Amino acid sequence: MTRHLFILPALAILFATCLNAGAQQYDILQQLKEHPEYLDGTDHLCPTGPIAQTRAPRGYKPFYISHYGRHGARYAWQSDMYERLNDVFSAAAQQGNLTALGASFKERFDGLYPSVRYRVGDLSHKGWQQQQELASRMYDTFPKVFRKGAKVRSWTSTSTRCIMTMSAFCLGLKAKDPKLDIFENFGVSFLPAILPLDSKNPFREESFQTTPLRFSETWEQYIERTVDYRAILSRLFKDRDKALPAAEQWDFVSYLYFFAAGMRSLDTDLVFTDIFTPEERIALWKIDDFQFYAQAWPTHLGYRPIVKDFIAKADERIATGEKGADLRFGHDYTFLPLLMTLGVNGFDRDITDPDEIPVWCQLHEVPMGANLHFVFYRRPRSSRILFKVLLNGKEARLPLKTDIWPYYDWDAFKQQASLPEMGEYTTVRTAVPEVSGLCLNPGGDGLLATSDEKGVYHVSWTGETGEFYTEESMDCEGVTIDPATGDVYYVVEGKQELRRLRAPEYNEPELLTVISEAGFGTNSGLEAVTWLGDGTLLIGNQADPTLLIRYSLTEGILARTEITEGIKDISDLCYDPVRNALWIADSEQRTFHLCTLKGRVLATYPVPFIDNGEGLYVDRDHQCIWIGDDTTSMLYKFSFKNL
Repeated sequence: MTRHLFILPALAILFATCLNAGAQQYDILQQLKEHPEYLDGTDHLCPTGPIAQTRAPRGYKPFYISHYGRHGARYAWQSDMYERLNDVFSAAAQQGNLTALGASFKERFDGLYPSVRYRVGDLSHKGWQQQQELASRMYDTFPKVFRKGAKVRSWTSTSTRCIMTMSAFCLGLKAKDPKLDIFENFGVSFLPAILPLDSKNPFREESFQTTPLRFSETWEQYIERTVDYRAILSRLFKDRDKALPAAEQWDFVSYLYFFAAGMRSLDTDLVFTDIFTPEERIALWKIDDFQFYAQAWPTHLGYRPIVKDFIAKADERIATGEKGADLRFGHDYTFLPLLMTLGVNGFDRDITDPDEIPVWCQLHEVPMGANLHFVFYRRPRSSRILFKVLLNGKEARLPLKTDIWPYYDWDAFKQQASLPEMGEYTTVRTAVPEVSGLCLNPGGDGLLATSDEKGVYHVSWTGETGEFYTEESMDCEGVTIDPATGDVYYVVEGKQELRRLRAPEYNEPELLTVISEAGFGTNSGLEAVTWLGDGTLLIGNQADPTLLIRYSLTEGILARTEITEGIKDISDLCYDPVRNALWIADSEQRTFHLCTLKGRVLATYPVPFIDNGEGLYVDRDHQCIWIGDDTTSMLYKFSFKNL
């Protein structure tokens, strides 16, 4: 209890940051109050005890588990950490340069050093035990998965500690059932499902969508404003500059942090965290969090091959009816991007302020022995498969709609997780002057197409064109429809107006609002609009700024999001309710994009042969996407798989 109270005063600033961050993933203050060990970051040990589970819907029973796990507790991974600490403290002792605290540290370190000196990166004894306990928990929680006929298949990276982790886990399962059919394997052939971006992976994909950081502050700048690391050294050494050159002092402090945090992974009672004040320990934890996020976020979509492997192996088990588990063992630098890619518990948050990183990206969720389970359920005489996600044994959330959380529909997940694949295209000629925006026609028998010369037109699937609502010299750029009422909404560039045509007459436009942020009288103003549902629209300002504006029919403007990366020009918008995502046409880059609702690009589809693609409509009935060319008035119909 004393230790908990000691840390609490240091959390005031962090707590204030969390409040300012708005919607929080967790109450960080309460977490660190109850679990100060979370300050160990990725050196925190994954708990192995039993965790209560929510009862499955009636008739559904578990039959298969798909797993990705981080290796178990280990010795320090930095190749020179133990040697570096020994050399610096030994030299300082010989020079009489140690303070009382520095001498105390050295005395404790000297007792540990012989047993760790040659164990860099190895799985520790505690890590071996941990994996057997995690395997036992998996078996005890889902015994039906491992009944007669079950098969367990296991793969790992080529790292020795991962191979040892796999062996320990599989032995843990064998201890529960010696007859269990288990296959273990490793090698570079399996790296797409383990470490897809590893340089050793012969199938490494280089063309994945990157996601640049939304803030400009560097790690070095963040360090300087977050912690006085020189003060830490001054408590250990009488003359810190004599002990270490200034250029090496931060790296040495980071070694001290990781070394102290790693003690829980070893069979020792030694504690070294007393060299830090509570404030310093929190600051170092935040810096580690910053670095991890900044390294993982830009390339996290490159880890989709793991998700593809989850889907492929699960579908194989579903098709054959085979029970069991597929196990994968890797590293923290893969586990975190996987959480980001899947959006587990909000890890897909695109952070704009570095001070919000601890709110949304908490490294105690990527501990030693971290594990992610997809647990699959089926019911007799039903083709519907359900699954739930466990993060370190606890039921987790995905950005996927469900009425029976923690259970999700497997087909719905596959639809959302697998990127659409663009196929061939055909063209349809129209008589719309300068096609600029597209949506479904109220009758469902074709499209509405806006003209930046005259208004809104009806276009059949084969190109027959007629006036829907027109005015002379009206620069109408975007159009959408409320499918429930049939009301049509459109935006007028130049005047920067949002208007409504009420069903069924569609003859008297109603001015709803004027968007003041848009550039009046310019060609970079309101360009797109799409219906989100529940009386809400999303309006796109073309450029300067490239802006998404969420607008409520009853409350007005709800939110504004400026897009700073990936999209140069919002030419049209189409909300995708199946994926709960946004499609954006970008005529400036001759592309269209699948994006999050805040405009973060998930996938890009180049169309270099379309001169000015300003209209876009996602047509699920025909499994295609329509693109309208402002220059030629042509419609391009692109076929898609997994739309």
